[in-house]
Amino acid sequence: MALIAAAAATCAFTIFPRYGTYARTANLHGPGLLLDGAGISGSPDATLAWLHRRLLGIKASRGGNVVILRASYANIDDKHFYDAGNFASVQTVRIPPCATAAQVDSVASIIDGADAVYFAGGDQANYVRWKGSGLIAAVKRLYSRGGVVGGGSAGLAIQGAVVYDSVAGDRLDQETHTADAVRDPFEPRISFTTELFSWPALGDTITDSHFAVRDRFGRTAVFLARILHDGLLPGARTAYALGIDEGSAVVVDSDGGATLITKSGAHGAYLVRADSAPEMAPGKPLSYTVSVTHIARDGEHFDLRSKRSPQPWYSVTVHGERSPLYSISPY
Repeated sequence: MALIAAAAATCAFTIFPRYGTYARTANLHGPGLLLDGAGISGSPDATLAWLHRRLLGIKASRGGNVVILRASYANIDDKHFYDAGNFASVQTVRIPPCATAAQVDSVASIIDGADAVYFAGGDQANYVRWKGSGLIAAVKRLYSRGGVVGGGSAGLAIQGAVVYDSVAGDRLDQETHTADAVRDPFEPRISFTTELFSWPALGDTITDSHFAVRDRFGRTAVFLARILHDGLLPGARTAYALGIDEGSAVVVDSDGGATLITKSGAHGAYLVRADSAPEMAPGKPLSYTVSVTHIARDGEHFDLRSKRSPQPWYSVTVHGERSPLYSISPY
């Protein structure tokens, strides 16, 4: 009985003590998206200043209530959010993978009282399990009433119209990397989830994190090829990816206007476009050409909804059976 009780306690969600004091926000100025390449601790504090403005408008006073969602670890980001973002309150809710559907749904009431929700890093497989839940419905309601939804690392990976979900990779105890994905785009570690969210600015788009540092361009090209080949975006002839590097973030206004916020030395953001049906077969290395535009300058604006960039587009061919892998460096 003691073991059963311990297991039940481990699987219960944890509501950590709130930093600050909850204060209802009368009018929200969103909606918006905050997309972090690695996580809030690795991004410029200007992302949190943007979040404060997006919620409250141009105000210097504390305000806005943020909920951080986690499937692992503790409330390690609360103090930084509270101090750097000037929010009224910040609170973490941890929902472990073994939590029941009822426990997941019970968090919806907490989200309904928040102004922003941020999905922390970890493993996106733990988040896609919440698809169709009352919690996810509450996150969508928050966005619809003018709030901001954000995420970093795994929390960024789940924001796209198609999600590389790591479910198959977890089952096989290894995620897919560029090297193995380009050798076989159908290798069993690749799996996807669709329709978790449907943010207007990320239609026809898959998102990826740690982009340049972990050389994820090749696997992103594989994901785009699979999206078109498998018909994961019904009716779409073009698919996009948004890759964001460590130390960089993309913040998105309600009209799809996006701004890069980045640290010195980080690589910024990459929009990748695939607009041709690939020729693919299991076990056959990928040979595929995509178009790329690189947004690298801090404060640079682009349009995520229309996928317009001030920077030129250039073509990169991924050769899964050659060295070098790329026709030109995508970074």
